[in-house]
Amino acid sequence: MILKFRLFLGALVLILSFSSSARADEQQLQIGYVFNGWTSNSVFSGTEHRIPLNYSFSAPNFGLRLGTAFVAGDYKSTGGGIDGEYNSSQFSDSTIGMNVDFNMGNSMKSSFVGSMNIPTGDTTWETQEEIGAIPYVFEPSYYHGRGFGGNLFYTLDASSPGSEFGLGLGYMATTTYDTGISGLETYYPGDTIAALGTLGFKMSPADTLAIRVVHTFPLESTNADPTQDFTPGQSSIFTSQWVSQMGKDKLAINLSYTLYNRGFGNSLISPGTLVENSGAIFGDRLAVHPIMGYMVGKDTYLETGLSWERIFQNGYSFGDSNFEGGGNLFGAEQSLTFQLDPGTFWNIAGLYHYIENDNAGVNRATINYQRFTIGTNVGLKW
Repeated sequence: MILKFRLFLGALVLILSFSSSARADEQQLQIGYVFNGWTSNSVFSGTEHRIPLNYSFSAPNFGLRLGTAFVAGDYKSTGGGIDGEYNSSQFSDSTIGMNVDFNMGNSMKSSFVGSMNIPTGDTTWETQEEIGAIPYVFEPSYYHGRGFGGNLFYTLDASSPGSEFGLGLGYMATTTYDTGISGLETYYPGDTIAALGTLGFKMSPADTLAIRVVHTFPLESTNADPTQDFTPGQSSIFTSQWVSQMGKDKLAINLSYTLYNRGFGNSLISPGTLVENSGAIFGDRLAVHPIMGYMVGKDTYLETGLSWERIFQNGYSFGDSNFEGGGNLFGAEQSLTFQLDPGTFWNIAGLYHYIENDNAGVNRATINYQRFTIGTNVGLKW
């Protein structure tokens, strides 16, 4: 069931962040390198080296995005009788994204936004790297290895001098997934229907506030063994962003809260029949993320961010295979961007995350993780 949400959340982030409202045709190519490493006070540790490559084309009413990455990962668990290591070097899945906008007059616009997942990655990677990875409820892996998939959203937006609002409806196909379990290697984790609404307005000449609500309606999975079918619970995601513009400097405060409901799993009494689970797949999540951006000189831009996420314990009892103890994530991040010329920029960025995973160790001990990430990329525009 957790694998289903892995696919869904990644697709939702891509859809909600994809936009193309450029005033003129523009193309951009980016290539970089990212090192990601983590340690813990328990038995888990790992590293990932990633080389991402992205291309985008944007026009006033059309956008196209292509992306992939080469990832080398090494994931370890040592001690406690669960020694193991997995390492591999593979291309991740590739993504093709597109949006088409239609001006409808009277300050209204409709859009089709979609993306397709191309399975250029290793479908066993995401299962095997779990032996040493940070739990997904805190940090998703950079790597993706899935089947063909796609999603398509339709949105309708309207604006007035001091406000904007929008509605959207989308369908996300998550295709097949490889579990690595004998006899259940591949399964269809079920599709998801999502509805969203947005509202934005000016609070003052320098301040704006935006609010978005998304609700998901997951559909039933299909396994080779029908007794393993399930349906994740519906979720509601509330997000808001307050932005204050201070000349060329900017302060943004992002706040979100996610509600996870109970899902459905196979009945032990009547196999092939779905019954409501005893708890949610994940516990609810609260996230706060302030970011300060400021100019340093004519062609240098800095962004400093802090983050706090509280993941609440889900509804399952300790010892249940679906139990998640939740915990806290505290983070700090810094990026520095140099505009080398009108068509070229160079970015250097890093972050540090300290994670407390409650009730995850022996005798309900807290497992701590420390994650260090540093990366750089170059972008060319023309």
